[in-house]
Amino acid sequence: MADPTVVAFPADERTAAPAHLSADEAAVWRAVIGSRKAGHFGPEIFPLLEQYCATAMMSDHVAARLRAEDGIDHALIETSGKLTDTLVDLAEALGLLPGGNRARDVGA
Repeated sequence: MADPTVVAFPADERTAAPAHLSADEAAVWRAVIGSRKAGHFGPEIFPLLEQYCATAMMSDHVAARLRAEDGIDHALIETSGKLTDTLVDLAEALGLLPGGNRARDVGA
């Protein structure tokens, strides 16, 4: 069995989404990886990118629930705000915001 912590790079240096991501998370992964030049994201950033993909999907799920609500669900609004804040923080660390540079250290 292959080591799940080792991620192989294809010829263009853009790694495929990890197999354990959902289809929607993998789509976010591909969009993020494809938004930057090959080699921009190295393996040291992949855990942060996985977190970004998962948070984006959770945020979408909560937003869909809010749109379907009949009335105001304050708990969902609060959750949505926290997820949005987390998503922005992760985007900043990944260098996805306009004019931003990727964090050099995953813990940064």
